[in-house]
Amino acid sequence: MRVLVLGGSGYVGSRLCAMLRDSGWASPVSGSSRSRAAGIESVRVDTMDAAALALALDGMDAVVNCVAGSAAAISQGAQALVQACITAKCPRIVHLSSMAVYGTLEGAVREEAPSDPSLGWYARAKCEAESHMAAFARAGGTVVTLRPGCVWGPGSELWVGRIARFLRAGRLGDLGAAGDGWSNLVHVDDVCSSVLAALRLPQPQGEIRTYNLAAPDSPRWNEYFVDLALAIGATPVRRIAPLQLRIDALLAGPPLKLAQLALARLGLPSRALPDALPPGLLGLWERHLWLDSTSAERDLDLRWTPYTDALDQCAAWYLHQEDYTAKTSIALLGSDFPH
Repeated sequence: MRVLVLGGSGYVGSRLCAMLRDSGWASPVSGSSRSRAAGIESVRVDTMDAAALALALDGMDAVVNCVAGSAAAISQGAQALVQACITAKCPRIVHLSSMAVYGTLEGAVREEAPSDPSLGWYARAKCEAESHMAAFARAGGTVVTLRPGCVWGPGSELWVGRIARFLRAGRLGDLGAAGDGWSNLVHVDDVCSSVLAALRLPQPQGEIRTYNLAAPDSPRWNEYFVDLALAIGATPVRRIAPLQLRIDALLAGPPLKLAQLALARLGLPSRALPDALPPGLLGLWERHLWLDSTSAERDLDLRWTPYTDALDQCAAWYLHQEDYTAKTSIALLGSDFPH
């Protein structure tokens, strides 16, 4: 099976390409507008250009949509992909959506719950992308939509690297009631295993299936923050007052984000700047939303990575990165002095 992986150079996409390559039954092609994947057949493609996508899809048995980025990249990109699949007669799409489509819902949430785009541009774009996938199914295509929670694992900057740096700086810890929401963590390998299963899932033409993805043993955010802090030695773990958290997110966050964007436009590294704390995370950390993933367990035969194993992997990765960064900084400082 030849499979085009859009967003193949990203965190999930690159891991997926490697697992497809090692599957023994799939030949992945990494599709991205950025760098090529080492050891993987790659094609540079503008994922918002339906004509370019149709050319890239020629001869493909399926496509996996891992595209991230702006609202346009997510929503209009999904629309362009559907048009391209119809043109190229590619019969199957596996689409990576997000738990963001559930908006402000709380409690145990199954896949039939109504979508809610009210959380902002990201949720709205993800809901729009899913509507384009439904249009492809109505046109006779086959779709599996996956709605993961927070994808973590070694190499996860969003949910491991950034969180660890917040903990190191004393900006994060036990948040009290503000951190009592469910984390809905899901290991990157479990997401990729779900994609592999979805690619081989027997389905009639015109059918769309949707699956939540969150490990059943994923903890509440407070528990994760404390566990990760202990694993990387960011102790003592502080109790963070609600006012401190709001000041960090609402007052310090936007200027830091603007500074990072300005440095990026200038082509300069932003590593010296503290991470911005997006205000949207505050709502996420206190929301009592629990993704019910029993359908994925049953239909995709998932075997979840245990939380403790994933935590050990993530801590080891972060400490290795931290050690490498420290050694690199020392080497750069040393090069400024004559020997």
